[in-house]
Amino acid sequence: MSDQQSSIGIGAKFKGKITGAKALEINGDVEADIDIGKITIGQDAHFKGGIKADLAVISGIYEGTMQAESIWLTDTSRVSGEIRYQSLQMDRGAALNCRVVYNWDDTDQKPKKSKSKDKVEDQPDDIIEEDK
Repeated sequence: MSDQQSSIGIGAKFKGKITGAKALEINGDVEADIDIGKITIGQDAHFKGGIKADLAVISGIYEGTMQAESIWLTDTSRVSGEIRYQSLQMDRGAALNCRVVYNWDDTDQKPKKSKSKDKVEDQPDDIIEEDK
């Protein structure tokens, strides 16, 4: 039963903190903070608040701070606030008006340093030119 997906239907309104769900599909209006495995914000949904997730699929309106390993923004998504991700898929038509942070480090919430570019200053100029 823990693999089942919970849902908030079209026309429903929710305000508060969501806990205990492994997967959640939102099609209504939600103002909440959530820590979850998978969240889906439907095309007609409006979510305002904080999200921590393994996977976030956004088709509706999202406002807030999101931290997810993988984020998929469909062509109808509208995102404002801040997103932090390790993998991002963005369909043509998706709209972002937010701060975007790639490849953060969970331990200190700062972006990870790329191993290949840690010592750029020690590399010959011709290698740096290839990376541009």
